[in-house]
Amino acid sequence: MNRWDTRERPPREQFAYWREVVCAAFTPLSPAARDARDDWSRVGLEGRVESRPFGHTTGAEIATCAQVIHHGPDEVRRVEDEVVFVNLMLDGRCVVSQDGRRSMSGPGTFSIVDATRSFTLDYLDPWRTVSFRVPAHDIPDVLRADATARTFSAATGLGAVIADTLRSSWEQASRMTDSEADAVGVAVASLSRALTHSATTESLGDERGGDEALRRSIERHLERHIRFVDTSPTAIARHFAVSVRKLHQLYEDAPLTFGQTVMRVRVRECADDLRAERGRMTMTQLAAKWGFSDLSHLHRAFRHHLGQTPREILEHLDDDSALWERAG
Repeated sequence: MNRWDTRERPPREQFAYWREVVCAAFTPLSPAARDARDDWSRVGLEGRVESRPFGHTTGAEIATCAQVIHHGPDEVRRVEDEVVFVNLMLDGRCVVSQDGRRSMSGPGTFSIVDATRSFTLDYLDPWRTVSFRVPAHDIPDVLRADATARTFSAATGLGAVIADTLRSSWEQASRMTDSEADAVGVAVASLSRALTHSATTESLGDERGGDEALRRSIERHLERHIRFVDTSPTAIARHFAVSVRKLHQLYEDAPLTFGQTVMRVRVRECADDLRAERGRMTMTQLAAKWGFSDLSHLHRAFRHHLGQTPREILEHLDDDSALWERAG
């Protein structure tokens, strides 16, 4: 295992060490502060990396502060090993940009960038990721071009298999023999090739692919946090590092506008709560809990998005319960 930790250096040396030693260990990269007021040369930059080879592939865990990492034309010219990075986010959010696409990757997702071309990783928060560096020749050029800067879910399908492989391989890295690590490297390269092929055959290569992935990320965020965060266009746009105009553009070709999407999520979550409470909360309490201005607002929203009023949902539950009791 190779280890780098900037905290072993005096604060005034930490940024230079991170830029010239740690980042250079992967591929030529140029890190920069997201906020011009951050004076890393004075206060330091905390960051740590652990890395080990898996055959021709390399795995690493990286943890550090919010920053923008550039891999521009100058860095591309200095590339010695043509590689692709598969980055599984554990903590924090990253706006990934390459090949004219831009997507948001957060915990439970991963993305791919190709070091043979320019890319930018804009980490909005302190972050931690498991990253595997795969030789570019293991993935055909046309497949790599269609898979970069897209957000892949680690929850289902091939994405879940890849994420589990990356995560578990890294967790066991220090216990593996060289031959076991070689086998993992072959498996990661093969899975990455399969993923990029899937992205191409499913026609994710059009210009709207990144927008669709970003829209899905926004909707997953709403579903998880609808009760606890500001869901105004300004707040959501800020969270996903886009303009308010861009946020609304994401929904121009979608069945619902952004505002309607927020309301649909709110109504569905409220309906789930209604079913779970089964009358233990009053309608007034339920409306206040889920941010409806009054009962008429609640009823209109339910009718529009679910085709039923809250009372009809409860009545349906009672009918189902009676059926089950008679069947028993």
